[in-house]
Amino acid sequence: MLVPPLEGLGRFTHEVSQRLLPLLEENAVYMLFDRRPQPTFYYGANQYTLVIPPPARHWTLYEVWYRLSVPWVLRRYRPKVFFGTYGIAPGPIARRVPTVLFVHDIAFERHPEFLPADWRTYYRRAFRESTRLASFVIANSESVRRDLVELYGLVPEKIPIAYNGINTSLFHPLEPQERDAIRAQVSRGVPYVLYVGSIHPRKNFVRLLRAYELLRRMYREPLRLVVVGRYLFKKGSREVEAAYQRLRWKEEVIWQGVVSDAELVRLYNGAAVVAYPSLYEGFGLPVGEALACGTVVVTSHVSSLPEVGGDAAFYANPYDEADIARALYEALTEPPDARAARIQKGLQHVRRFSWEVTVQKIATALRSYF
Repeated sequence: MLVPPLEGLGRFTHEVSQRLLPLLEENAVYMLFDRRPQPTFYYGANQYTLVIPPPARHWTLYEVWYRLSVPWVLRRYRPKVFFGTYGIAPGPIARRVPTVLFVHDIAFERHPEFLPADWRTYYRRAFRESTRLASFVIANSESVRRDLVELYGLVPEKIPIAYNGINTSLFHPLEPQERDAIRAQVSRGVPYVLYVGSIHPRKNFVRLLRAYELLRRMYREPLRLVVVGRYLFKKGSREVEAAYQRLRWKEEVIWQGVVSDAELVRLYNGAAVVAYPSLYEGFGLPVGEALACGTVVVTSHVSSLPEVGGDAAFYANPYDEADIARALYEALTEPPDARAARIQKGLQHVRRFSWEVTVQKIATALRSYF
């Protein structure tokens, strides 16, 4: 997933790799890619980049890659341990070498209806096999740990939590005049609600559009809805298009597509509110990133999102458009003093999400097999 601009799994791999390889400088680290990486993804003198076919962007090719190509590499190089950044290490890997897996979520178990049947079947088979055979499993939230215990029967005491980090050197507040300039460029100076994430049924984007419709009946001030992201699967795209076409205020929606990290930081800072009403998240990076930028967040009261938002976020029932609209209205109309206090609370809260802490836990797990 190391393909710019980096999204969730790609960002995790990048942030971890640039800190992990220096910690393991006495060891050779073979990084396995399915296509030649950009020079940006070189992390130190102990990195050995191996490009092994086939380029895997479909579940059938994932199967070939993990069950044939990767085991071939293991036979040749005989590593002490395999680190699965994506949470997958099927039998041909796990039976050959100890495996440490980092599990980001098992959304396909909680919400199988939101994936194509072939992908759903693949993920279930791959993750159940991989976690059963793994030497060590790390979860990225308490919510994911509960899922692994409940659905896969893993022992909670043997699943440490290593939260995703928030890179506060990248995601940070800008000066008020910079925020004004961003709004002037993005929405002609009009305050905007920002959505960041895949346009996918699990992310609940259709209900966000419907909630925006309800919000505009209550909130009469000028407003825009800015959307950053792309369609993850075709599944649900027709429903999104239909909801958009029915939206009375559709001229207020600004589609940004996929943006660079620098532009994402600007968009977070310019927003009046970040809306992230997802139905399920293993972590929910946009919530933490927005709080780190000093922006108010409205999110869901389900899965890991209360862990990431803490006391700083506004929460809503993601299955209720009226409740999402209510939370957005409260966020937009909160008195300035209370809003300032909430922003400071958010900046304090995200300090607990440190990539350095996450990487130390991963390094400790890996070193136990050296």
